[in-house]
Amino acid sequence: MDNYEIDPEKMEEADVVQEAKARVRQNLTDVKGFVQQAIEVCELPAGPYMYGEMLDSDLVQIEQLEGAETFCQQEQIVSDFTWKRLSGKKDPNTVTKTLHTDKVYDPELKEKAQGLRKQAKKLIEDLKANYFYAPVDEWIRDMQEAQTAMKMLVLLVQAFAEAFSEKKRQRNLLDFSDMEQFALRILTEEKEGELVPSAVAQEYQERFEEVMIDEYQDSNLVQETILTSVSRESAGQNNLFMVGDVKQSIYRFRLSRPELFMGKYNSYSTQESSRQRIDLDRNFRSRGEVLDSTNYIFRKLMRKEFGEIIYDDKAALHLGASFPELPDENVFTDQTELLLYNQTGLRSSEAREEEARMIAQRMKELLSTGVVLDKGTGEYRPVHYRDMVILTRSLQGWAEVFASILAEEGIPAYSVSREGYFETYEVSVLLDYLKVLDNARQDLPLTAVLTSPFAGLTAVELSVIRLAYPNQLFYEAVEGFCSLSSEEIPETVDKKQAIQVQEKLRKFFVVLDHFREILPYTAIHDLLAEIIDKTGYGLFISAMPGGAQRQANVEMLVEKARAFEGTSYKGLFNFVRYIEQLKKYDVDYGEASIIDEQDDTVRIMSIHKSKGLEFPIVFVAGTGKQFNTQDLKGSIVIHPRNGVGIDVIDLEMRTKAPTFLKKMIQEKTKLENLAEELRVLYVAMTRAKEKLILTGSLKIGEDGLEPYVNHMTDRESPLSLYQLEGANRYLDWILPALLQEEDLKREADLCGILKTESEEVQQLPIKVRIFDAGEMDFTEDAQRQAEVIAREVLEHWDTTKVYLPGAEEKLEQQMNFLYPYKEEGKMKLKFTVSELKKRESLQEEAGEELIQEPEILPLLPHFMEEQKEGLTGASRGSAYHKFLELHDFSKEYTEELLKEEIELFYQAGRLSKEMADCIRTKDILAFLNSESGRRMTQAAGNGKLRKEQPFVLGVAASEIYPEIYQDIQKRSQEADENRKEETILIQGIIDVWFEEENGLVLLDYKTDRVRNASQLKELYHAQLDYYAQALEQLLEKPVKEKIIYSFALKEEIIL
Repeated sequence: MDNYEIDPEKMEEADVVQEAKARVRQNLTDVKGFVQQAIEVCELPAGPYMYGEMLDSDLVQIEQLEGAETFCQQEQIVSDFTWKRLSGKKDPNTVTKTLHTDKVYDPELKEKAQGLRKQAKKLIEDLKANYFYAPVDEWIRDMQEAQTAMKMLVLLVQAFAEAFSEKKRQRNLLDFSDMEQFALRILTEEKEGELVPSAVAQEYQERFEEVMIDEYQDSNLVQETILTSVSRESAGQNNLFMVGDVKQSIYRFRLSRPELFMGKYNSYSTQESSRQRIDLDRNFRSRGEVLDSTNYIFRKLMRKEFGEIIYDDKAALHLGASFPELPDENVFTDQTELLLYNQTGLRSSEAREEEARMIAQRMKELLSTGVVLDKGTGEYRPVHYRDMVILTRSLQGWAEVFASILAEEGIPAYSVSREGYFETYEVSVLLDYLKVLDNARQDLPLTAVLTSPFAGLTAVELSVIRLAYPNQLFYEAVEGFCSLSSEEIPETVDKKQAIQVQEKLRKFFVVLDHFREILPYTAIHDLLAEIIDKTGYGLFISAMPGGAQRQANVEMLVEKARAFEGTSYKGLFNFVRYIEQLKKYDVDYGEASIIDEQDDTVRIMSIHKSKGLEFPIVFVAGTGKQFNTQDLKGSIVIHPRNGVGIDVIDLEMRTKAPTFLKKMIQEKTKLENLAEELRVLYVAMTRAKEKLILTGSLKIGEDGLEPYVNHMTDRESPLSLYQLEGANRYLDWILPALLQEEDLKREADLCGILKTESEEVQQLPIKVRIFDAGEMDFTEDAQRQAEVIAREVLEHWDTTKVYLPGAEEKLEQQMNFLYPYKEEGKMKLKFTVSELKKRESLQEEAGEELIQEPEILPLLPHFMEEQKEGLTGASRGSAYHKFLELHDFSKEYTEELLKEEIELFYQAGRLSKEMADCIRTKDILAFLNSESGRRMTQAAGNGKLRKEQPFVLGVAASEIYPEIYQDIQKRSQEADENRKEETILIQGIIDVWFEEENGLVLLDYKTDRVRNASQLKELYHAQLDYYAQALEQLLEKPVKEKIIYSFALKEEIIL
């Protein structure tokens, strides 16, 4: 809100104004550069000399604006800025006599000077629109008027945050940001307005010799503070070790702050010191061709103001890996490629499909001629599908299209997609069947099911039903048609065909009625499993193309139904509504994953997903796709440093306009997004080990060339900041980086420039290929001819000849293979202590009533009746555990003080009303006055008492599964194997433990209703043994006593 409180007299000191002033000066560098370039063109021997006077006038005004000291001065100069009209001399071949000499000007140079001045004018107009769109007094008034709305917005957000936090506390839930914030509160404290490490953090400082942080460029301020607090930085000892690359900082949406990395990068010394920077500039992943193309592009694109770092020799990639020479470079080369599809006349969706076909064609070429280095042998081998990956900026809208087009082209492709699960045929039909089971009077689901394998009707057969009952609801028409006798079949339909339809419908309804009968007492996941099995639906989808994937999708639906049954909602009706809600709010599971690293398939993944990975051949697709700018278009925009930008709304005039702060935040967010996109492109290009191929679609022609004409520079010069900030897609950076002015002189259009065989273009580290519809059609014809030839070969195949000796024996071995770890697959590798007790038919849950005594309702006078308590049984146990977790054992208590403490916990929201009501203070007081209670009080006074200690313990699998491991050991001995035993993890929470002079004491509360202590010993000795084992491993100290305190018996039980 402070950003909206701008004092007109101190306006120049406001942060938002200071930033605006700096941005204006930064942009003026490009404006001045364009005008100076135009002047240089005019001064050439054949330059348009008559423009010189006007351009000099422009330069004077720009230098005045450059020298303005205040924002108000900048505003005044921009508003008074005038552009003199350029000279109207027309005949380019006229010899013009001047005071100095006769001159002839070149029309191309004249056009270039006009273009450069046009860009300078556009930049000044952009400055007016962004920073000087209204007088200063007016936008300050707008900011002050918007302040009321901003205050209300802050109050609403705070109220929501408190209500949301309360709901999470009630449900005992935490999200990741909560964990970060709680860790921050635990590890830091505020002193004199600064955060300093807390006592807890200082303990960790003593414990950790080194704090090592990977991917440091993606750290945010919270993570930075947490990690710094547990290091010894505050004590003057530098034991933080950070590894990162700011060029790969691509998690701005997670609030990563690359400037944290750059602050240390710029301040740390390269010399031996306590704050030393070690530059790791050797790349041991990629071929020289990949590095050369990446370095060439980013030397022209990445700079301090755009991308956080200057791409100089220190930042560039230097070859560290060694590769053998390629077998034949005339057939295959590892030079980086840029494949462009001419999308002139196509919609964006069509262009996307054609780009996928272009990629498919290049993949087929690589399969026939390409080679990659084999990891195992160290020698070159032919390219396989698994060697290739397609990277896209986003999977949505791309992965499905690419996968389907590649499949059409006969190329197996797989995308780890987050969309399309509910739209897959096998899942949608199964869900429709459930809808019909729930309510058959739904026309669309019923029609879908009848035309599916469940009934097998065709469209013609459906029309027979409708012809018989043209005016009834479809379910009634189906039901009526099914019950018709042969004499009642209308003359409007074919009788023989009608009888066939009736037979199909009757079979369908018999099965449907069976499932309806078992529905009331069958769990949804069991129902789904039976539908898939009994109807043969599982076999049908398995036999379809991509059957394994379809089967996995259906199995995933069964698992989702199983998880749903574990909630408080039950039944088919609720499950169907649950799925509808998921679809309504676009919650999509994504298709089930069935791919592993060894499958020979092309992978399609997002660039973010590929970070940290490497692939032999990488296609970076969709470079012609426009950047996503949705976060700039909202009514509210947010920036981590500048705050919140909103509109000012005039209810009387019914107008809405962005405040100055909002425009500044939009501009800053746009630039930060573009810098991040540049880093995303860097990550994508550096995933390739041996070959990098960039692909995109573009309207190539005169209109397509126009955006790049004035962006062209020489081979060495970087692109201007104006060019970088004006990009809408990756190609807006890549093409200007590859093209130069000399290319434009030789060729009339972009297509000619890129296809030219000139020596200069051939020397580029990136080879450009342009595809169009004609070339793709020719490729498809050639492919069809190849398929015809292949079919003829197969039809005339000599089946009597043995082509692969030994293949039969190998196939037999594979078909008779038995998985040796089948028994281990039956084992669960992680248990809670409760699950272990249940597995042994012993119930361990806190406070669970193992022996339920009959409830007696005595006839008592009202004055003798006790107040009814809110909870009983297991819930009472939970209430006691919660209270003892919160209770301060270091104090002495009476029954009245205990009641006050319970009330305080209730008022603070830490105990529910039901819990507070059911706690018997006499029980608690009896425990506190017991021997164990007094020992706990003493330990609490010494700071040696710990409550609710979580642990994870590893035990040998033979201890949990003795019956399985006997068989495993027997088979291992027979097969002469030395099989390593599995480790089972046991997870639990220890109620309380405390430390005394000669060891640890472990105590567990129990509220079970039992008759004697031996019952509790029998039930819980194993549990406390695990607790003791975990505690000894965790603290490396012996447990001397294990105690159970029974509230029911009011007795301590020593184990």
